[in-house]
Amino acid sequence: MERKGIVAFAFGAPCTIESNKLIARIASQKAHESGASVYTQCDVFIEHGIEVEYTHEEPDSPPPPTLRIARGAVQWAKQQGFRKLWIVAAKPHLKRCIRDLGKAIRETEANIGIRACEEIEYYPQDGWFCLNSTQECTRYKEAWNRRERILQLMPFFLYKRIAG
Repeated sequence: MERKGIVAFAFGAPCTIESNKLIARIASQKAHESGASVYTQCDVFIEHGIEVEYTHEEPDSPPPPTLRIARGAVQWAKQQGFRKLWIVAAKPHLKRCIRDLGKAIRETEANIGIRACEEIEYYPQDGWFCLNSTQECTRYKEAWNRRERILQLMPFFLYKRIAG
């Protein structure tokens, strides 16, 4: 049987905002259904009884960039022997999560397939933004789109430098 993991990307902070609770719920449900482990951030609380690896985050620092999380997830997947990763992310963030995870896989020449959890599509694009997020870009669709356009159009060699 093919071993699978789940990578859950937070969308804003803290863990109590609706977007992160939804990401945690989708990831936890997928983990229960498939017996998979989860790689995620501190702002995504996965249900008890599920094996979870948290990405390294510095206290009182901004959350790690998407590419850094993706690279950590690929290293974790390789160590665990996973051949497939399910992605759980907010719908507005999904395209970049897929791109960054794919790039991280190619960087390491790993043989890992990726697939987005279809449950993400059950929720409207605008429903992921939370006014009480501590990250301004995840409060409003307009702020997110401005930032995302820049990050998507930026040459990848520059994006990599920003992501560390």
